Amino acid sequence: MIINGNLQGIAGVYANAGSNNKVSKAYQQSEPAGDDIQISSQGQQFNEIMRKLKAGSDVRMDKVAMYENMLAAGTYKVDNGALADKLLQYRY
Repeated sequence: MIINGNLQGIAGVYANAGSNNKVSKAYQQSEPAGDDIQISSQGQQFNEIMRKLKAGSDVRMDKVAMYENMLAAGTYKVDNGALADKLLQYRY
């Protein structure tokens, strides 16, 4: 590149390049838009149900204690026929 003594003109072009950038000016002047969501009434009901389920205990400790005692005493017996019937109900 050959420059014939016009350094001030070239420097002026580069100096003004940032001030002519309309995109950067618009971006700097505008406020960022806030996010906004709306949850449907069905979604709110689902959330309420899930909150209630998580708050309550679904473990029946009386049944757990009963089976723990039966296992420890060796008195817990499995009805093989009933177990097979239940398994087949879920399979077919």
